[in-house]
Amino acid sequence: MNPPTRFTSLRIGMVEDKPLLRVGVRRTLEEIPGWHLCYEADSIAAARMKPSEPLDVLLLDLGLPDGSGLDVISDYAPTGCRVIIFSVLGDETNVISAIERGASGYLLKDASPEEMRAAIHDVAQGGAPLTPAVAAHLLRRMRKPEANAATELPGSGIHSLTPRERDVLMALARGYSYDETAHLLEISKHTVGHHVKQIYGKLAVNSRSQAVFEAVQAGWLRS
Repeated sequence: MNPPTRFTSLRIGMVEDKPLLRVGVRRTLEEIPGWHLCYEADSIAAARMKPSEPLDVLLLDLGLPDGSGLDVISDYAPTGCRVIIFSVLGDETNVISAIERGASGYLLKDASPEEMRAAIHDVAQGGAPLTPAVAAHLLRRMRKPEANAATELPGSGIHSLTPRERDVLMALARGYSYDETAHLLEISKHTVGHHVKQIYGKLAVNSRSQAVFEAVQAGWLRS
């Protein structure tokens, strides 16, 4: 995961019950010009009192005093806010549940400041950052490709993707942004967007992380 090479103004929120950790994250993020940690909440109840202006990215802890942060994802992801799980809870069940509910990335709390900034930059550019440990959980949840094929409708599903759509999906699985994918495949950013739209339709998903999850389950990504 590469660090930011250009700066974009970002409104960032954080749901975390430990005040000292929020202070540290604020300092880490606001070293980047244009980035502002403009919203903080310390519980599910507080997080559901949304900020007056929409957020670009939300860092979301899972272990909150009044329940699991998983229940907050659906309050933010449909608005266009990119949700990154930021937690010490890296077990397989939480990883899978977060992605299925619409999280765009998963970052463990032992990540370095550089990894945190890079993950936020990546997700803001349309990527789906996952730490190696989290990606390993996804790999362990692969299904046999023939099981998928048995339940797919004609013209839909992972096996209906064209070779170029597969190339795009694999680039997304590696964490590349639209711009990086376009450069890698020597196509335009607009063409990448078109392929992503086709992929979403064929896989019946609404986010990159969900599309990558389908690729993992189909056995395209192996440990």
